[in-house]
Amino acid sequence: MRVLTREQLDKGFRIGAWEVYPARGELRRGEQIEKPEPKVMAVLLSLAMRDGDVVTKDELVDEVWDGRATADDPIIRCIFQLRGHFNDREKPFQYVGTLVRRGYCLQQPVVLLDANEPAAAPVVIEVRKSSRLWAVAAILAVLVATGIVLWNGMPEPLVASIGVLPFDNLTGDPANDYLASGFKTELVHTLQNIPELSVKNAHVRYVGVEIDDIARQLRVDSVLIGALRMDGNELRFNYQIVRASDGVNVASDQVSGPLQELFRLQEELAGKVRRQVVGGAGKQLLSSSRPENFDAYERFIRGMFALERRGVPGNLEDAIALFEESIRLDPNYGPSYLALAEIHVLLPDYRGADVVQSNARAIEIVNEGIARDPAIADAANAVFGFVYHKQKKWAEAERAFIRATSASVVESNAFNWYSLMLGSVGRFDAALEQALAGLEIDPSSAVINSRVAIVSTWTGRNDIAADYFERSRLLGAGGATHLLAQGLALARQGKLDEARPFIDAGVVARGGSTDWIDPAFAALADPAKRPQALQVVDELSAQARIYPQIDVTLRMMLGDTDGALRVARMLVQPGELFEMEMLFLPEFRPLQERPEFLELMQLLGVSDYWQQAGCKWQDLAVVCR
Repeated sequence: MRVLTREQLDKGFRIGAWEVYPARGELRRGEQIEKPEPKVMAVLLSLAMRDGDVVTKDELVDEVWDGRATADDPIIRCIFQLRGHFNDREKPFQYVGTLVRRGYCLQQPVVLLDANEPAAAPVVIEVRKSSRLWAVAAILAVLVATGIVLWNGMPEPLVASIGVLPFDNLTGDPANDYLASGFKTELVHTLQNIPELSVKNAHVRYVGVEIDDIARQLRVDSVLIGALRMDGNELRFNYQIVRASDGVNVASDQVSGPLQELFRLQEELAGKVRRQVVGGAGKQLLSSSRPENFDAYERFIRGMFALERRGVPGNLEDAIALFEESIRLDPNYGPSYLALAEIHVLLPDYRGADVVQSNARAIEIVNEGIARDPAIADAANAVFGFVYHKQKKWAEAERAFIRATSASVVESNAFNWYSLMLGSVGRFDAALEQALAGLEIDPSSAVINSRVAIVSTWTGRNDIAADYFERSRLLGAGGATHLLAQGLALARQGKLDEARPFIDAGVVARGGSTDWIDPAFAALADPAKRPQALQVVDELSAQARIYPQIDVTLRMMLGDTDGALRVARMLVQPGELFEMEMLFLPEFRPLQERPEFLELMQLLGVSDYWQQAGCKWQDLAVVCR
């Protein structure tokens, strides 16, 4: 094992195509400069000191977090960010590898450099964090006004990371909420196209919370606040960008015009913010898909507003009608097809629709959308991945999700769906990594926070799970799987009284009988009562009055492995009758130890996926290269 010293590394070293200068906090590749956060650079140095040998999570805690106990998610977040700096997000990873249950290692050899300073290189515009950029901009303005020019390059950006808060509807009519939401969505998508900028899409309205606290929660250095007003048919949108460190308003402006020019106004707003954030030069990366008329686009943003609030009765049906009308009015606007396809893949879960027919319709819609508007092709792979997942085409699903999550503009839901797929094949560490990646771009999403909580529960990280369950509760999460997982997390810790309300609520949300709850909890407290509890479960199962996910989990917790296997075999039917990731929980160990378990994995296509992905079933866990 080759061990390098910190003194050697501080002089600079090379990894693959990148040169690393720790003293400067920089990664360089030609003219490209990356500025990792201090913790991320510290993780890189720990890996470099071993020069390809594994670094355990405990060693990273000792060296990067000074031995203070920390959860896994900060480590995973740093690894994810480090891969992002190396542009190493697609598997197989070329720079930072993961050794499941062991740690991480560099995939490229470390080559020491002779000098601490980089060789002569062209001037590169720094596009990352700077706490004094507003002052630089002010000085530049004075110098330019007086005819003094210091250099020919562009000024540094105003901010390195920004949280876009929900925009206020000040029109006096709640029916115009969709307009404020549409302005925000277009702006977020435009800013996400800027490689130098970290954009967080906030969904929560922070009442009575200071800007610096909001920024801390979103992990950004600035926030953007906006408000929509309307005078007759005239729209006016004002915004300001506030730096969190000192509350200084570093930029502000407005756009105004008639309602019929809504899309143009949104693009104008996005262009202004972009120029203020990263400068006026360069390509204006605005919407690649453009609506042909106001009516079609107006239906689209109304549909998106309803889709985002699909938990409200009737909203899902309203969204379908609006997207279909938008497509009729403008057959070439791709985003309407994407949104309509997303609804169809959700209908089996939300409305009990036939999974095969719904998925087929979703693929038909999205293929027509791509033919009309090729700009949506990358993002459409989220829908393909979801359908392939339900069809148990695991390798195809993963390829689609990798493409979707690598798109220039990506919704956090793509990471959520990818995480669900990885959980279904037992890859919980990778599932957590994708959930955390979604959290990076959408930290106030109830769905993503819930997903982090659930995967943390599956992997036994109860403290982390409790934190994210509380975060997601405050954000409005409350789905059946979310509630049942939280109940399981508490039951595992012997907190049956605390678990009971979550189990009750989860069963009601899922549908079916609650008659099993009392006897099951009695049996958990007193194993002698298991036969009576199982008799109730058998009766309800025979009457189809208990959801399969609850049925299979109860049987495992009550010691009925044969019955659990019988329920699990139902997964060979089309779709995913219940979340397959349940089969890989510690509670299912007696089932995992039986030869029928691997036979079931073969029937479900999981064994073939493991082989293709470089994984194997070892010591009752999925281990991947």
